[in-house]
Amino acid sequence: MRTRTIRSTALGIRSRTTRRTAFRLARHVAIITTLTNVVIFSILYLVISNQLSAHLRAHVEEVRKTLVGVQNSEPESFTELAAMVGHVATVAQSDEDIYLLTDERGSFVSGNVNSMKRFEGWRTIRWQDLKLVGQWSPNRTSDAIIGKWTAVKGGYLFVGDGNGDIREAQRLLLIGLLWGIALSIVCALVGGYLIGLKAQRRIGEMERALKAVASGELGRRVPRSAVSDDVDQVAELINATLERLQQLIGNLKQVTVDIAHDLRTPISRMRQKLEKARSGTESVVGYRSVVDNSIDEIDSVAETFDALLRISEIEGGARKSNFLDVELSGLLSNITDALEAPAEERHQQLRTTIMTAGPTNVRGDRRLLNQLFVNLIENAIVHAASAGQIDVELFCEGKQPVVRVRDTGPGIPPEEREKVFRRLYRLEKSRTTRGNGLGLSLVAAIAELHEAKIVLADNNPGLLVEIRFRSADTPAV
Repeated sequence: MRTRTIRSTALGIRSRTTRRTAFRLARHVAIITTLTNVVIFSILYLVISNQLSAHLRAHVEEVRKTLVGVQNSEPESFTELAAMVGHVATVAQSDEDIYLLTDERGSFVSGNVNSMKRFEGWRTIRWQDLKLVGQWSPNRTSDAIIGKWTAVKGGYLFVGDGNGDIREAQRLLLIGLLWGIALSIVCALVGGYLIGLKAQRRIGEMERALKAVASGELGRRVPRSAVSDDVDQVAELINATLERLQQLIGNLKQVTVDIAHDLRTPISRMRQKLEKARSGTESVVGYRSVVDNSIDEIDSVAETFDALLRISEIEGGARKSNFLDVELSGLLSNITDALEAPAEERHQQLRTTIMTAGPTNVRGDRRLLNQLFVNLIENAIVHAASAGQIDVELFCEGKQPVVRVRDTGPGIPPEEREKVFRRLYRLEKSRTTRGNGLGLSLVAAIAELHEAKIVLADNNPGLLVEIRFRSADTPAV
């Protein structure tokens, strides 16, 4: 049992080692280098072999021309050629040269080979297929000869030469190939492993950072190097994801705390009223008043949760598949017409300016966009001073529709402008005024769903809210 455990552990370690980036990189570099060397040496092998074969044929051709040049128009020239062939054949054994002179019937006349069939062009003939004349040394470097037949006056002449030089060059090339492959594999394995170790260390840093985040260290980040390579780009994406994750978890914690605060107040009020009604001698009208007030408190709590659910649904992009072209000019005109009465009740002036010198349609959900603008304008009406002024503007910059809502209220301090988009966040910390702090959170969620950019700025006095939309004819990112 212990032996099996040790064996399985060793197999597991070996399996993890072979899956590591350093090992796989070294293996791939070795394979690529080996294949490259094989291709290069194969090309060299063919080129050099062909060159040597060409030189050998040129040598045979030169000897053949020299022998043929011995003949002339005299009848005794064939006899002179036979004597010359016999002479060179007796001294050619050490050079592995083959000579054969036959008459017109193919009978042996002179040379160091008894007989051979005639053929056209060049041919390679193995030594064991030759009927050699005389004593030949068995220690030949060649395994065949290359030669050709030539017609001469009175017969036929064959001249050939051994391929020893070609075989020796091929042998040296093969030895060089084997040594080159061996050295390249060693260098590739070592170099690839060293390069892979660097990548492995950086992967290890990512692994440790992610494990730390999984253990609760949300502020941990993946370190980056100074080279800014592709691994650093991955590290940057991981860090951006971790940053977003930390922000979401922080928002979740903040929402949890804010929900607890927002629910505690109405629940406490309901409890006090119910306890007072139970312990007192209230009339039926008094009991009804307590019940009505409690229902109002419950409706307020339900409204808060409904708003939270709507924001979650919007942020999930569930309604994005239903987007259509929405004309902002008509939508804003209808909204401002409907909200003129509440503004007049507060003695405020609500003005609308629509500049149509450009496209004012966007891809979106009409109901959500309607809620976005209603929330913004109602927020401006609530916070603008009595007898104040609210301006709603629609214009285009290039092909980008822009909507601005201005008011003359107290505005929002610069340090609070990013926080007001958080769920349940309220500038009034005591939370004694009505409201759930979800109006601008809903606005931000709808703007993000429509790929719009929302900016808060000073109106001097008051607040300026600017929303820049992507035009309907611009492709989505």
